[in-house]
Amino acid sequence: MIRLLLIDDHTIFRQGLKRLLAEQDGFDVVAEAGDASEALGRLREQHFDVALLDVSMPGRGGLEMLPSLRAERPAMPVVVLRMYPAEQYALRAFQAGASGYVTKDMDAIELVDSIRNVSKGKRYMTPAVASCLLDGFDRVGDAAPHRLLSSREYEIMLLIVRGVRLTEIGRQMFLSVKTVSTYRSRVLKKIGVASNAELARYAVEHRLID
Repeated sequence: MIRLLLIDDHTIFRQGLKRLLAEQDGFDVVAEAGDASEALGRLREQHFDVALLDVSMPGRGGLEMLPSLRAERPAMPVVVLRMYPAEQYALRAFQAGASGYVTKDMDAIELVDSIRNVSKGKRYMTPAVASCLLDGFDRVGDAAPHRLLSSREYEIMLLIVRGVRLTEIGRQMFLSVKTVSTYRSRVLKKIGVASNAELARYAVEHRLID
């Protein structure tokens, strides 16, 4: 039986995932967590074979949480979940220590395969994610400006180019507007653009948004 920890801030998604896994043989969702502190607390209390981690959580995001999970449980594989198969998120997830990367629109077979593979010490990504990664390597070199962004800067950049206001970004990520504005300034400087419109153009040209 593979013992699982679900880490996602959306209770409804966790419940749906739990029901899906309950229908499969060999899985036991032992505990759930809605944020980083809760997840680390669960890891200190119990043993898990695999953790499923939402990369887009507010506050301390999934990518920022990964190193802490790995430090707490070095041998425990982590499968990262995200809504879209953006190559930059996949690349950053594996660099941060993820063992698997799947999208939230995956079917049950893909999810089951990912968990079983990582529990055996293997790495896993869906064909869609693999294709995005390969496209990214073909499209831009390692020196592309967006590759220099921190995980938090990258998350904020994607929200900005999707038209989310700074106040809303702050609310979602539990940050002050001043802090979000500082992150925005860093992003513009690192990318080498002067406005949100230019930043959005850059994101489209590099296929960082869908």
